[in-house]
Amino acid sequence: MRPSRPMPTVGMPVRVQHFGSYEPGVIEAVLEDGRVIVVAGRRFRLHPSTAKFVAEGEPYYGTRVLLSP
Repeated sequence: MRPSRPMPTVGMPVRVQHFGSYEPGVIEAVLEDGRVIVVAGRRFRLHPSTAKFVAEGEPYYGTRVLLSP
């Protein structure tokens, strides 16, 4: 059985979602067993209640990273 969502890997293309806009990015590092990723020098942590990667220090609805399948 395949995982229900893609696992982050270094070099994977992603989209960084700001409030209503997107920009392309690439994962530079995967830390803490995949719970933290680095995109464009910025750390994004997997939020426990939404299961989305959110910029560290921001609320759950802040800047997010969308993984490409």
